[in-house]
Amino acid sequence: MTKKAFIYCRISEDRGGEGLGVARQLEDCRKLALQLGLEVVSIFTDNDISAYSGKRRPGYRTMLTKLHECDWVLAWHSDRLHRSPLELEEYIQLCQQNGVLTHMVKGGEWDLATPEGMLRAGLLGQVARFESAHKSERIKRKMEEKALKGEYLGGGRPFGWDILERKPVVNQVEADALARACAAVLAGRSLGSIIREWDEAGLRSTMGNVIEYSQLTAILKRPRNAGIATLRGEPVGPSEFPAIVSENVWRAVCGILTDPSRRRSQSNKAVHLLTGIARCHCGEFVRANTVHGRNGKTHKVYRCVVKGAGHVGKRIEYVDDVVNKWAAAYRHIVAHSAQSAPSNSEEIAALTTEASAMRRRLDDAAAEAADGVLTMSQLRTFTERLRKNLETVEAQITELTLQAATPTVGAQQLFTEMAGPVRAEWLGLHIDERRDFVRATFDITLLPHGQGTTKVFQPATVQIYPKGYKPGKSQEELREIRATFEALKPQPRPESLTGARSSVSLTS
Repeated sequence: MTKKAFIYCRISEDRGGEGLGVARQLEDCRKLALQLGLEVVSIFTDNDISAYSGKRRPGYRTMLTKLHECDWVLAWHSDRLHRSPLELEEYIQLCQQNGVLTHMVKGGEWDLATPEGMLRAGLLGQVARFESAHKSERIKRKMEEKALKGEYLGGGRPFGWDILERKPVVNQVEADALARACAAVLAGRSLGSIIREWDEAGLRSTMGNVIEYSQLTAILKRPRNAGIATLRGEPVGPSEFPAIVSENVWRAVCGILTDPSRRRSQSNKAVHLLTGIARCHCGEFVRANTVHGRNGKTHKVYRCVVKGAGHVGKRIEYVDDVVNKWAAAYRHIVAHSAQSAPSNSEEIAALTTEASAMRRRLDDAAAEAADGVLTMSQLRTFTERLRKNLETVEAQITELTLQAATPTVGAQQLFTEMAGPVRAEWLGLHIDERRDFVRATFDITLLPHGQGTTKVFQPATVQIYPKGYKPGKSQEELREIRATFEALKPQPRPESLTGARSSVSLTS
C-alpha cells in the first residue's frame, strides 16, 4: 500500500512576491516523494513568513491539524519546518501520536519516535536558531550603520518623496503640500482644516487611503522632513532624504503639536467663528455657551473661560456680524492689493514661516529653562544665536515687503461692494477657512458693556485690529494698514481694563 505524504514549503523573505523560493522547494520535495515511492496528498506553504520571528504560519498550523491523514512529512530542510524549540516539541509530540515520519531533501530521514531521531531534530533546531539569531544581529548592525549614515532603510515610500533606484527624491506635489501644512500649523490653523484641504485636493497616503488626524500628525513630526536621520527615534545626523522644510520650522511644528495645553480637537466640524480665537479683556480665550433667557428662549454666547464678575459674555450672532464685516472688507482689500504685488510674494511667505518658527523655538526654549531642562547659560547661548538669525530674516521680510506697491480701495467702492458679492463670497467660505483667516489676520478682544442699557448690543465693544498694527513700526511699513482702516472710517476703541494699546472697531 502506497504511503501518503504531506509537503511543507516556506520562504522567509520574498521581496518580489513571486513565490519562486517556495516553487523551487516544492519541485525538490516532489522529486524526493518519487524516490521514496510516496503519494503526495496535500501541499502546505507559507510565503514570506519567518519561522524565527514567531509570526503565525497559517499553512504550517493547518498541516498540524491534519497529520493523522499522512504517513510522511517532506520538507526541503529542517529550518523550513521550525526554528523554535517550542515549535519543535509540539511537532515531535504530534508526530509520535500519529506515527508520522519526517524526511528532508537536505538532511535525510527523522524518526521522531526514537531517541536518536529526537536528538538529531533537536540539534538541528538549535543550530538553525543560532543561525537565525546571528543573521538577525548582523542585519540589525547593518541597519544601524545605514541609519547613522542617513541612508534609506527600505520599506514603504514615505509621503513627500519617491524612491528611485533605492534613492529618495522629492515628490514635488506632496512636498509642497507638506511645506504649506507646516506653515499653516505655525499660523495657528487646525489640523482638521488641513485634512479637509488635502482631501479636496485629492492627496492620499502612500497606501492610497484618506489621511486622518493621527496620520497627519505623524507626517508633520517626522525628522526627515528637515533632512534629519534618526536611530531608535533619536536624531543622529543628516539624512539621505532631501529636506522639505528647515530644521527651525520642523522643530517649531513639533513643539506646537506636542504642546499639552494645545486643544486637540480631532473633529473637522468647527461651529463658531471665534471660539478659541477671540479673547476676553482679561486676556483669556472665549468659548461658546448656551444661556437661557427669562422668556424661555436660549441663546448662544461667547463667554470667557474664567468664571466670575467682570468677564464678558456676548451674543454670538451679534459679535460674528461685526467680525464678518471686518474680515470680508479686509480680505477684499488684500485681494486687490495682491494684483499689483511684486513677484516675491512666495519668498516673503517662506521667510514669514521661518520667522514664526524661530519665535516658537524661542518660546519653547524659555519654557524648557523654566522647567529646568535647559540651564540659564544654555538658554542665553541659544537665544543669542537664534535672535541674530531672526533679526536677519525679519530684515529680509521688511525689505521685500517695502518693495510692494499696495494701493487701497476707496471707502465708497468698498462699502458698495460689501453689500453684494464681497460679503456673500466671504460667508460662502467653509467655517474652517474663515476661522483660519481671522486667526492669522486679526487680534480680537471683547470688552465689557459700556454706558447705556445692556439690552442693546454695542459693536464698539468688539475690538478688532490687524496683527501688524503695532506701535513702533515705521510709517512706511504701516502705510497700507493705516490707509485701509482710515478708508473704513474706524472709531477709536474704548480703554480696556488691561490698558491694552488703542485700536479700531467697525460699527454695524
